[in-house]
Amino acid sequence: MPAHPTLRDTLDAALPAWQRAGHRLAVLISGTPDWVMTQAQSLVDDDSLWIGPDAPTDTTSLGFRRAGEALGGESGRLFVNALTGFDPDALGAAAGRVRGGGCLVLLTPPLGHWPSLTDADMARLVPYPFQAGDAGPAYRERLVRILGIAPRLWHLAEGQPVAPPPSPEPVQGRGADASPSLPSRTVDQSQAIEAILAVARGRPRRPLVLRSHRGRGKTSALGLAAAQVLEQGLGDVLVTAPRREAVAPLFDRLRERADTAADNDGAVRLGSQRLRFLPPDVLLEQRPEARLLLVDEAAALPTAVLEALFDAFPRCVFATTEHGYEGSGRGFTLRFLPRLEASAVSVRHHWLTTPIRWSPDDPLEQLVDRLLLLDADPTETLPVDTRQTPRPAARLEPSALAGDERRLREWFGLLVAAHYRTTPRDLRQLLDGPASQLWSIETGAATDRAVIATAATQDEGGLPDDLAAAVFDGERRLRGHLLPQTLAAHAGWPDWPRLTGRRIQRIAVHPAARRQGAGGELVAAIAATARDEGRDFVGASFGGDDELVAFWAAAGMRVLHLGQHRDHASGSEAVVMAMGLSPAGKAAVERAAAGFVDRLPTRAAGPLRHVEPERLATLLAVTPPRPVPALTLDQHRQLIACARHRHHLDAALDTLRAWLTPALTQPAAQRALEPERRALLIGRMLQLRDETTLAQRFGLAGRRAVEATCREALARLLDALTDQR
Repeated sequence: MPAHPTLRDTLDAALPAWQRAGHRLAVLISGTPDWVMTQAQSLVDDDSLWIGPDAPTDTTSLGFRRAGEALGGESGRLFVNALTGFDPDALGAAAGRVRGGGCLVLLTPPLGHWPSLTDADMARLVPYPFQAGDAGPAYRERLVRILGIAPRLWHLAEGQPVAPPPSPEPVQGRGADASPSLPSRTVDQSQAIEAILAVARGRPRRPLVLRSHRGRGKTSALGLAAAQVLEQGLGDVLVTAPRREAVAPLFDRLRERADTAADNDGAVRLGSQRLRFLPPDVLLEQRPEARLLLVDEAAALPTAVLEALFDAFPRCVFATTEHGYEGSGRGFTLRFLPRLEASAVSVRHHWLTTPIRWSPDDPLEQLVDRLLLLDADPTETLPVDTRQTPRPAARLEPSALAGDERRLREWFGLLVAAHYRTTPRDLRQLLDGPASQLWSIETGAATDRAVIATAATQDEGGLPDDLAAAVFDGERRLRGHLLPQTLAAHAGWPDWPRLTGRRIQRIAVHPAARRQGAGGELVAAIAATARDEGRDFVGASFGGDDELVAFWAAAGMRVLHLGQHRDHASGSEAVVMAMGLSPAGKAAVERAAAGFVDRLPTRAAGPLRHVEPERLATLLAVTPPRPVPALTLDQHRQLIACARHRHHLDAALDTLRAWLTPALTQPAAQRALEPERRALLIGRMLQLRDETTLAQRFGLAGRRAVEATCREALARLLDALTDQR
C-alpha cells in the first residue's frame, strides 16, 4: 500500500477479508454534497451500480423509481445517493444485489442535520397542499440513531479523521485462507429443486409453495428445476410473474445449464420442450398446454389471479419473498394460502433460508433489515388477558413512537401482518406525513406493555370550490384525498371534496385479541377525535372482503361506492365506506349510501358486471333498508307470475331490477334467503349474466335449474316482504 493511501486504496485493502468471510461491508459517507460526492466518486469502479441522482459519468446507474430493475444482477459496489432524498424502497430493492466481499455505500447529509433538511423524495408522499418541506423528521431521526450504533459500519464523516474500515466477524468454518467463493447451490436450493420436480412428475392439484427471504436463490432454483423438467422430457414449462425482469435469473440458470439460446419470442427450447414467460393475464386468456407452471413473486399478484392460475394449471409452484422491498407478502399468506389448502389435494411448503450471494449473519443484511423494518413482527404472546384489561385507545406522537424501537416494531409489525402489501416507504409516509395520525391500543404494565391494535389515519378533503369543481369535472387529480376524490369523480357526488374528513388508511388487531372489540374501540376513538376536531366524516377504502365489510358496518359505516377495477394488491374491487360526523357529513353520507343502492341496477349490468354477485349481496345486506317502491297492479301481477308461474323472467326485467335492489336491503330478505340465493338473483336480474355461467357458479344442473331456483327465491322474497309489511 502507498505511504499515503487514498480512500480507494484503503477500501481495496479491506475488502479481501470481507470476501473471505463471504460478508458485505456497509459504508456511510456523510457531509456536504460536494465533499460526499468527491469521496464517493473516488470509490467507484467498473463493478459499481449507482442508485439515485448525480451518478458519475460512465457509471451504470438507476433512478430511485427504477431501482427494482437491479434485481437479478450482482455488483461488487452499490452506491445509494440520499443527499437530497431518501427512498427506502430503492435501498431495499438494490441492497440484495451486492455480493459477498462487496460493499454498499450510503451517501447522506451530515447526520446531525439530516432530519431537519427538506427531503425531495417526500414530495410524492405528502398530500395536497403540503410540500416536501412539511414532512416530519421522525423517520430520519430513527435512521440516524440506528446508523450511529450500527456495528461494523465504516462511517466517513466530513471534518472527522478517517477511521480504518472494520474487519468482518469470523464466520464459523471459514479460516483466514478459506476460499472466497460461496457455494453455487445450497442444500436449501437442492431440496427446493427436488420439490419442484416432484410437482412436475406427480399427480395434479398438489402444488408447492416456495418461500424465502431476499437473496436465497429462489428464482435461480426455479430455473435449475425447469432445466431438469425439460431435460427429462416431462413437457413444457411456463413461468409468470408481475414483471418479466423479476425472472431474468430463472432464464439465465436454464441457459447456463442447457447451453441454449432464446427463441424469437423469448422462449428457451431444449429438444422439443421449451420454457417461456407469459404475463398472468395472457396466461389466463390463452391457457396454453404445459406440464408445469412456475409463479414467481406470487405475493405481488392478486389472490383472484392466483386462484385462477391454479384452476387453469393444476401443477403449480408458487414462489414468493416473505420479507423485502416487494412487500410483506402477508396477503398471500392470509388470503390465498387458506384457499389453496382448501382446493388442493395437498400442499407442500418449502422455505429457503440460506443466502446465496453472501454468508449467513451478514452485517449488511442485518443493517438494512433493521433500517427498513423488513422483519417487523407483532409480539408473539400478549402479557395479559386482553379481555379483562383496560385498553384505552391513544393517539401517538410520531417521534416518540420512532424512538421506541420495540414498540415501533410491534406497531408496524401488526400492520405488516394484516395488510396485503406493505413496503419500506409506507413506514416513512406513516411516521412523517404532515396530514397523518397514528393510533394504538396497548395492554400490560408499563414495563411489559404490548401493542394489540394499531391504526393510521390521514386527513382529507376541505378543498376550495375551484379545485373541488375541477376534481368533479375530471380535470384534476390531487395527491392524497382518496375518499373525497373517489366519491366526486367516480361516484358523482360534487360536494364531497369540500367536506373535511379523516380516512383510516390501515387498521390491525393482534391475532390473540381479535373478536374482542379492540378494532371497534379504535374506530370509535378515531371518530370521536375527528368529530371533536370539526371533521365532517370518517371513512375507509379497502379491497372488498366480506369480513372487512362486516367489520366496518359494525363500526357504524355505510357503503357509499364500489369501484369497477380490481385492486392490484387485494385482487378485489375497492369499497368506500364512511360515517357522517357533522350535520353536513351525515347528510352527504346518507345521500351517497342511498345513491349506491338506487344506482346499482344500472352499474351492475355495466361496469360492475364482472364483480362477484356474492360481493354485491354482502354490500346490500349491510346497507340500511331502502324504501321498496310501490308496485302498480300490473307490476305486482307480473312479479307473482314470475315467482309462482312460468311468466318469462326477461319480460319482467324492468320491474324486477327496480324492485329487487331495495328489496334485498330489507332485514326480512336476509332472513328469508341464503346468501347464495341472493347472489343468484343479483347475477341473473341485475348483472344479466348468462344462465349457463350462473349454473356452473352456483352448482346447478343447467339453465332450467337456474330459472327454477330464481323463481323459488323470488317467491320466498315476496312472502317475506309481505309478512314484514
